[in-house]
This record gives sequence, C-alpha cells and structure tokens, in this order.
Amino acid sequence: MKKLIVLFFVFHSIIAICQDRTYYLEGTLAKSKIYMKIEIFNSDENVNATYFYQNSLKDIKLDGKMNKNSFTFFFKPNDAILEKFYLNKSGNKFEGSWYNEAGKQLPVQLQVIDFSNYKSNLDGRYADEKLNLVKCKFLEFKKHKTTSYKNKEFVWYSEKHCDSDFFRLGSNFSDKNKAVINPILEKIHIENTLDQLNCTSNFEYSEGKGIEGNSTINFLNQNLLGFQILHSWDCGGAHPDFGSSGYLIDLNNGKNYEIDDIIAFDKSVTTEKQSDFDHFMKYRNSYFAPRLLAVINSVEHFTKPKDADDSCDYTNDEYWDYPSWNFTEKGIEFTPIFARVDRSCEEPFLVPFEKLKKYKNPKFPYNLE
Repeated sequence: MKKLIVLFFVFHSIIAICQDRTYYLEGTLAKSKIYMKIEIFNSDENVNATYFYQNSLKDIKLDGKMNKNSFTFFFKPNDAILEKFYLNKSGNKFEGSWYNEAGKQLPVQLQVIDFSNYKSNLDGRYADEKLNLVKCKFLEFKKHKTTSYKNKEFVWYSEKHCDSDFFRLGSNFSDKNKAVINPILEKIHIENTLDQLNCTSNFEYSEGKGIEGNSTINFLNQNLLGFQILHSWDCGGAHPDFGSSGYLIDLNNGKNYEIDDIIAFDKSVTTEKQSDFDHFMKYRNSYFAPRLLAVINSVEHFTKPKDADDSCDYTNDEYWDYPSWNFTEKGIEFTPIFARVDRSCEEPFLVPFEKLKKYKNPKFPYNLE
C-alpha cells in the first residue's frame, strides 16, 4: 500500500510537470450546446480533449494533434473514426467543423468559459476539474423511493443524466437534523454523480453506468449516522476495480468522523487532514496497523498461509495500514487493502465494540456501543 501511495504522487507530479496549457471552452456544435477541455503537453505536439453535450453531461474523450493554432480531434474506438473536430484558434475563440462517421459536417463555435457563471461548493479533486463546475449547474435530482431504518425514513433520489442514486434524511427526522445533514448528503451525491459522468474511455461512448454503486445504512442513533458506499468501476483502464468508503456523520453538527477520530492506538494519533502526510503515514505504519491487526487477530486467530502461492496473508500488518472501514450496529468492520492482483483477498472482519472501547479516541464525544 505504501508503494502504491508513492507511485500515485509520482504519477500525478509527472502529469503536472508535462502539462503545458489547458483550455476550457463552451459554445455550440450546430444547435447543440457543448463544453470542451483541451490539454496541450509540452513533450510533443500530441494533444487530447474531453467534451460533453449540455443535455447529456457524459464525457467523450478525444485524441488529437496540433499544428500551431490548428487542432484535429477524433473519437476512434477500435481504429474506426466515429467523429472528428477540425478547429482553428484565434484569440480566445476556437472555430471549425465537426464530422461524423458518414462525413456529415456541422459548424463548431467555442470560446473560453467565464467560470464566474458557474458557482458550486465543490472542493478537493472535484473542484480541480473545472468542468465539474459546469456539470453541477445542470444536475437534476428526483425522488424515486423511500426506505426505513430503525423506524426512521430515508428518501432516495436519482439523477437524470446517469445511473446515480443516494439518500437524504426523511420526514420524521428533526428539522435541525435535516437542515444540518441533508446538504452534506447532497454533496456526497453530487460527487458520486460527477464520478459517474466522468467515467469514460477512448474506446466507447459512456452510457452513464460505468460505476456500479451500492449505499447501505448500517448505524443510527440519536447522535450518529453510519453508512457505507461500495463502488465497482470500469472506466476504460486496463482492469476494472472496486472499493468502499465508510462514513460516520454527527447528526448534531455534521462532522464526518474519520476512523482516526474514533480509534486511537497511540497518543500520536492524527488524520491526514490534521497533519502532514509523513506524520500521518508514520502513525499508521508504526501504531495503527500492528495494533489493529492484534485486535482483529484476537477475534479471528489468523495463521500465516502455508502455500507460497496463497497471497492472502492477513498476518502481514502492511495490509492493515490503510484499511477501509464500516461503522455498524455490532462494531466496526475493517477490510485490509491488497495489491490489485490480490484484491480477491479483501474481505471485511468485524471487531465488536467491546474490543475497541479501550482504544476510543478521547476526543471522540460518544461511547462505542
């Protein structure tokens, strides 16, 4: 896991260094409103672009090339060109033509986006991708079902442009709870929807279904709401993948607790947000992983695999430094993280609250029960 984290930062640093210019554009393809991002890299004359129609919001990825101020982009799955753009840049405008597979030609007129027209409360990587600001303006959520958990109502919403649903607090929660929590849940839904709309490849058009998600509510009392989001995705990479995220949200103030806010295996406990990454990684490697493994092992009694080809070695604390987790009524489930080739080893292990009480972070304001 540590090696994967290092490689992640190296990869994104290389992209940042190589990238030269990015243009964010809006305009028309014939009568259709479209938005486009053009990325130019200083390593050579190859460029790429991503665009979407306002009435779809689903990304279409284009390969391309440039010659001074002339750009050619094409969508070419299986070496068959299905569409292409010929654009010329003049100042802040890009004009030219679009062609389909049959050679039909339509005019294209684009200009640089004025992002003051697109406001949102996105942050982190979602705000870094500026076209997300545009997509947020056109998202449409619609109520499609209600469910009940511990006699409390949850209202589920779907989104018009893609396969994305998520819940909000329903009518029998207090007005204060709904006012605090529902904007947080809506933001999570927006982020999940943007991931779905951005999930595409150069090999096929997106149908808005590349990410399969499942959200389950697993804990609820008068102060806390716990739920888990499971995702499996196939967005055009070499291999599909999957993962999960656990949430524990304070119904009184909206705080989203991280696992290190809840459990502390040493006084040096910290979260990635509270300190630099080196400090966080040192705590996770030196204290969190070995002590969490010891607690889980007191329940599961792991043994080291005898078969050298068996990669599922749950006794190796390296797989427990950044586990996914799920706060449930019976305790906290922890799932170790393996390399992609060994992802079949990943399964949740439940630790009852009784085993965790002595490790409760003193700053966590509630009992583990």
